Amino acid sequence: MSQRKNQTSPYYQGDLIFILSVFLMISVVAVYAAQPSFSILGYPGKQLIFYILGIFIVAGFLYFDLEQIEKLSIYVFIMGIVLLIVLKFSPESIAPVKNGAKSWFQLGPVTLQPSEFMKIGLIMMLASVISKASPKGSRSMREDVHLLLKIAGYSAVPVGLILMQDAGTAGICMFFVAVMVFLSGVNWKLISIIAGSGITLVLLVLFLVINFPDFSKEVLHIQPYQINRVMTWVDSSQQSANDTYQTEQAVTAIGSGEISGTGINHLKVYVPEGETDFIFAVIGESFGFIGCTFVVIMFFLLIYRLVVLIDRIHPYSRFASYFCVGYTALIVIHAFQNIGMNIGLMPVTGVPLLFVSYGGSSVLSVLIGYAIVYNASCQLTKYQGYMFK
Repeated sequence: MSQRKNQTSPYYQGDLIFILSVFLMISVVAVYAAQPSFSILGYPGKQLIFYILGIFIVAGFLYFDLEQIEKLSIYVFIMGIVLLIVLKFSPESIAPVKNGAKSWFQLGPVTLQPSEFMKIGLIMMLASVISKASPKGSRSMREDVHLLLKIAGYSAVPVGLILMQDAGTAGICMFFVAVMVFLSGVNWKLISIIAGSGITLVLLVLFLVINFPDFSKEVLHIQPYQINRVMTWVDSSQQSANDTYQTEQAVTAIGSGEISGTGINHLKVYVPEGETDFIFAVIGESFGFIGCTFVVIMFFLLIYRLVVLIDRIHPYSRFASYFCVGYTALIVIHAFQNIGMNIGLMPVTGVPLLFVSYGGSSVLSVLIGYAIVYNASCQLTKYQGYMFK
């Protein structure tokens, strides 16, 4: 009896709780540094509320098993597509254009960005599709082609709808879809053809945008602000001060933080969108190299934990394993792109730093994904416990 009492509950995943708790503190403190406010309705207070709601979502998902979550995939996926279609045809009174993109519903004080939730829905759907296919290594070339067509079919509509709203978010989706395809065990020859075609297409579009901007605008329907972002990334010396302002301010803010930062209430460099897209620059100025390094280390810890879970949960739930693949790719590309654009290495795309940037849609969607990951880790603990009884 005493041995059973000392056993830890499978629902207690200490490392995942620790990681989420640290990100919560980082996010609230960083948002407060960008937008100081002691009001519960200020940016830091709202961010804390978003996190609390997200934690309730994580707890709520514990009442479902992985098979039930997989069955929910199609409904989440369809709901995401419906929201994107409604957003596309909604008037600007409820779907205003912000920063050149029509990506949000605005209903009074409440905003909703469907593409953030669509990313999780698409990962769930693709994880379900891949998990139902024959295991990798036992599929024929014909079965691989059939699987690729299904993945392409499920991805085309949501990615296409997102592309009409925000190219940066669409690029994020393409990245995690590509990673899921690569790790699904599809024949390497098919992977090579797809990868080669994709890289060629991207290079062709970049070539046209850089050398023929008018053609890109009129024929490819690439928005002027998107062309400016690419041109700023390629050669900032040829752009106006307005086009390079955000990047220059972000780099200046990070540099001014030096080793330990200037402190929360001593920010001297104004960074536009400091609480969202350029939160890393605010962290750099407030907490310096030490603060930035700490944030990067936390992302490495989370990614390492997810990679371990991908391998260990696979024999018990292929759906959970492939979901973790897509979710890990989502976190990696968000962190790489956001931090890259904050230090001037990547073009400005409006991609938030997941777990850190302010925003209800961003926080709640990423915590829905975290809830599935947490559930998978709990189920793995149960499975392993049964094996050694």
